[in-house]
Amino acid sequence: MYQGHLDVTVWSPVLFGTAVSVEPNLTPALNEDINAGMVLLNIKVDGCVKWKVGSLVTGCYRLLVNCPASIPFSGRLAGTGPAIKDQLGQQCAVDV
Repeated sequence: MYQGHLDVTVWSPVLFGTAVSVEPNLTPALNEDINAGMVLLNIKVDGCVKWKVGSLVTGCYRLLVNCPASIPFSGRLAGTGPAIKDQLGQQCAVDV
């Protein structure tokens, strides 16, 4: 993905579904999440970042990101089951 000068990228996922296949051994943990009213996710990125200044392009700098996310369940969307949405308001660890 290209990130231009002063560009901002916001990731705001909405996850929903009524007929999603789930491994049977995950059912107890998912029921705990439903009872708690939230899903805990750990979002990780392992990538490469390059900078371009004029015609000069730097080498690859390793990018490691680790973002814990507590995503609360929202109300229902029209025609769907329960949905979850978050804008990742927690601290992320970033290493370049």
